Amino acid sequence: MKTLIVYAHPETKGHCPLILKGVEEWHKQHHIDYELIDLYRIKYDPYLHEEEHYTAGNREISGQNREFQEKISQTDRLIFIYPVWWSTMPAAMKGFLDRVFTANFAFNFKPAPIFRDYIGGVPVKLLTGKKAAVFLTTGTVRLLTFLFLGNRFKKIISHDILGFFGIKTRVFHIDKATQLNEKQETKIKNAVKTGLKWLYS
Repeated sequence: MKTLIVYAHPETKGHCPLILKGVEEWHKQHHIDYELIDLYRIKYDPYLHEEEHYTAGNREISGQNREFQEKISQTDRLIFIYPVWWSTMPAAMKGFLDRVFTANFAFNFKPAPIFRDYIGGVPVKLLTGKKAAVFLTTGTVRLLTFLFLGNRFKKIISHDILGFFGIKTRVFHIDKATQLNEKQETKIKNAVKTGLKWLYS
């Protein structure tokens, strides 16, 4: 069973590439199989197209996204790596979540008369039993990030998205990601070690 890594960052030097490198090296050192989906490298199309818009009655899923769904079904462990831009994830990551974690795959709704005039039923989580470690970076220091954003950028991925599917999630936040230096490299190494120890516990 391969761990699935979903990575969204341009092919430039920086914190996220170093996180990815640390994650891959850790898996190789521990002889754990993994597969990388590098969204920028494969030029992943983030647009939810008309034929995929399930709330409008359209439920087509592309062959590529069906393959991604199959890979997710076949693993119990997921890793997401991305920078926080404008309080949220890059478009490539958001598009991946929109197009891959679809209704009837990641979630569903159980009919409930009391909710029929609102959301059509009670949400049912279809991906329970899985864990996800999310490594994300912000340019601002941790205190200022909290003062301006609170934990919103963490809760969006851990609670509103992955948690909605039933995936047990923890976020590992690397702040001050504007200049890569020895201190930041140490911070990344510690976050990767802590995050992967939790993921495989």
